[in-house]
Amino acid sequence: MHPSLTLTFIVFVAGYITAQFSLISRAFELLVFAWENGAFGRALKAAAILTFIYFIILIPLERIAARETRLHSRASSGGISAREQLRRRGSF
Repeated sequence: MHPSLTLTFIVFVAGYITAQFSLISRAFELLVFAWENGAFGRALKAAAILTFIYFIILIPLERIAARETRLHSRASSGGISAREQLRRRGSF
């Protein structure tokens, strides 16, 4: 390799390592700050509330929808496919 290219590569790698170390140390400082101020506890409470809402509302709603689908199935309406309906209308 040419000496100036080697020097450029070394400077680039040194700058990259410095930037990476700074980024990692800043992220660690942010994690420590969040831990000391209770952000993780609030996030855990929010996740628990959202999970509770999911179990209380969405799962019964899915069961109601499945029951209604079984009761009012469209398969008994003649069994005509969408392609056949389009063909009969002349749109296909």
